[in-house]
Amino acid sequence: MNPALLRPTNSYSTPDFVEREFYVDRPFLCKDCRKAEVWTATQQKWWYETAKGDVWTVAIRCRPCRRRERVRKAQARRFQREGMARKRAA
Repeated sequence: MNPALLRPTNSYSTPDFVEREFYVDRPFLCKDCRKAEVWTATQQKWWYETAKGDVWTVAIRCRPCRRRERVRKAQARRFQREGMARKRAA
């Protein structure tokens, strides 16, 4: 674990993995399908140090549900843009 690679935060406290100086696998239930999953230490390292994710976030969705949520959000953004374009054209 390399704390220098973490995204800066304005919090006065420190995440548990920084104090511990290593990541541990974290079990969780998917928010959407309720399937039991594990957010592995390797995945956490990638999220926090490479992707620069917020140090206070944790996994809440399994991989298939994350993909579905990405598609849903992309469609919602597309519908909003199309609606705004129609509104401007009118």
